Amino acid sequence: MRDFDLEKLEYNKVKEKIKDFCKSRATLSFIDQLRPKTSKEEVIRDLELSKEFFKIAERINVYPFEDIRESIKKSTIKDSYLSVDELIDLLKVLRLVKDIRKEIGTFLRDYPNLQRFIRKLHQFSNIENLIDTSIDIRGFVKDTASAELSQIRIRKKSVEKEIHSRLDFIISQPDAHNYLSDRLITYRNGRYTIPVKTSQVKKFVGIVHGTSSSGYTTYLEPQSVVELNNQLIELKHKEEEEIKKVLKRITSYIGSEAYKLLEAFEALISIDYLKALYSFSMLIDAKFPTLGEKIFLKNAKHPLLVLIKDVTPINIDFHDKKGIVLTGPNTGGKTVALKTLGLCMCMFQSGMPIPADEDSILPILSQIYVDIGDEQSIEQSLSTFSAHVSNISEFLKNSNSDTLVLIDELGAGTDPTDGSALGIGILEYLKNKNMWVFATTHHTPIKLYAVNSNYYLTATVSFNKETLEPLYHIVYGSVGESMAFEVAKRFGMPEEVIDIARRQLPEEAMNYAQARESLTLYIEEYQQKLKEVEDLKQELQKLKAQEEKILSDMERQKEEIIKAIIKSTQEHMESILADIDRAISSAKERQRLKNLVKEKKKEIQQLLKEEEIKVGDWVEFMGSVGRVIEIKDSKASVIIGNVKVFTELSQLKRTEKIPTSEEKLTIEVRGGIPLEINLTGLTIDEALYKLDFFLEESYKTGSKSVKVIHGTGELKKIIQDYLSNSKYVVFYRSAYPKEGGLAASIVYLRKD
Repeated sequence: MRDFDLEKLEYNKVKEKIKDFCKSRATLSFIDQLRPKTSKEEVIRDLELSKEFFKIAERINVYPFEDIRESIKKSTIKDSYLSVDELIDLLKVLRLVKDIRKEIGTFLRDYPNLQRFIRKLHQFSNIENLIDTSIDIRGFVKDTASAELSQIRIRKKSVEKEIHSRLDFIISQPDAHNYLSDRLITYRNGRYTIPVKTSQVKKFVGIVHGTSSSGYTTYLEPQSVVELNNQLIELKHKEEEEIKKVLKRITSYIGSEAYKLLEAFEALISIDYLKALYSFSMLIDAKFPTLGEKIFLKNAKHPLLVLIKDVTPINIDFHDKKGIVLTGPNTGGKTVALKTLGLCMCMFQSGMPIPADEDSILPILSQIYVDIGDEQSIEQSLSTFSAHVSNISEFLKNSNSDTLVLIDELGAGTDPTDGSALGIGILEYLKNKNMWVFATTHHTPIKLYAVNSNYYLTATVSFNKETLEPLYHIVYGSVGESMAFEVAKRFGMPEEVIDIARRQLPEEAMNYAQARESLTLYIEEYQQKLKEVEDLKQELQKLKAQEEKILSDMERQKEEIIKAIIKSTQEHMESILADIDRAISSAKERQRLKNLVKEKKKEIQQLLKEEEIKVGDWVEFMGSVGRVIEIKDSKASVIIGNVKVFTELSQLKRTEKIPTSEEKLTIEVRGGIPLEINLTGLTIDEALYKLDFFLEESYKTGSKSVKVIHGTGELKKIIQDYLSNSKYVVFYRSAYPKEGGLAASIVYLRKD
């Protein structure tokens, strides 16, 4: 994407805001390199990584760290060595890498994308130990860094001690105040001296190392310590050489791990960036939208405006179109809406969340081109209009169907007639190339073109006509007005001027304005009602979820209570048995009582259990009532309405079924004995209810066989399944052709 477009959309300002939360200068340069990606794979990868990191961001502590890349590169150069400060900075980074690796490692099972960091966050325990044992965090090389260094420092301290002893002897003499400016040991030019009064310096044998600014004091190195000072300087030189050797040894070891160190540091920078991005996202209440093939921003806010003031969220919805032409008065929020869309797209394709609801949907685009603001170029001798035309001409040549074009004030900057015609030409060209388009305009011909186009969706920003204040709400399917007369009147334009201006408008324009106003009011009312319906729908969904949770909790509590009662009863019975066992000495009596208690225990347990479910019983399953038609082992087939369910017996609960109809059964009776029943045309529930009644009555009257007419559809299978399990039926067969054929069954009833 062009730097020009990113600058116009203020993408770089968003990056600057993220920088405020970074812990290292190295991360600032990383953010400077950030740009929206156009590869779908890369965008998805970055989004998934950001989403996973955000879930653990509060657990990851990133403290300030230095940019150690130059130090790492320096370590690869022969005979070079890192300073103590550079090594301390490196050590702090290695410890931070270790801490973060440990913290992220606890989440790898749940967040696989974070493995990218673990693979790069290498551990460097050897380097840590080497630096830690050689360098003091206060900024010097430890005595233990090498045996030679330790010996040199021991000798150095011994010499310093002897120098101080000899000088202390001189300055502690009773008459020392006669020839010394002060009773103390001074240090000049790397050598220990004493402050002698200049007037008395000839009384001493030694080397002068300068005088004070007033000339009153001369710094003298007595002859008695000259040789010792020489030894001390030589030892300091040896100490420095040995320190260099220590630093070179550590640096060389670091250089051998340079590649891994750089890789770990780059990963650390990425983590610092993600942590900063998380903090910024919390500040603007950003969410991750869904990747899709349409553009829909729900309750979106401009990412920068939300930081400085309360922003009214807007919905940008292309519906089933690829273009929107936004109209309405100045200061109504058209430009902000355009920038909001463009900036959110750039953030999304950079792996960032956006200040909009989670159910927003955005595609991945190859380009985003912008034409917005005053582009007058003095250097190129271009007028505002010429600059806009030059910019639009450039990106029209390089656009495709995955391009989003954002044009503010289309057709402005030149004669209205010519500008409108050119604007329509641009929109038609963009349409022919199937591009995504979001344009704003004041020109009526462009508005009319968009209204009649099947490619563009017209929309307007809401405006309070009484207060002339923008409402920052987009009304789709409508065309807005510029409200030039109303604004002019508000700012003091004489009424006479406004009246004259109104009379200059053609009658068609007046009629158009009235129709447009009526349409806008209708659309606003419709959208308000639609919003109310959506709000009610969401509220109902919440209530339904709450109800389901309450019912689930009640059922769970019921089961827990029943289990608790059973468990308590069993424990009580066990306690009784134990008491009886202890109380009875006779083995014969003990056994008799045990048997009695066991019988009573079974009776109690039977009472606690629900009555056994049998074929033909009415049962309740998941809130619905049905009839059991078959039982196999621990499972049962249940007819609920017109649906057959096969489930565990434990999931069923016996209940009473009251017939929905009080109508009498239509049964053919000969000599008082029912012979057949016609169940066709009934629901399964009604058919089974009537069949059960019919079989029971036939059995009671002593009938040997009866006919059941059920047709050849689904009801036939249900009826025959039921007959197979009925307690009144010995067996059944399909009727012969003369008896009704496959549409009926002949049922033979059992006898007592």
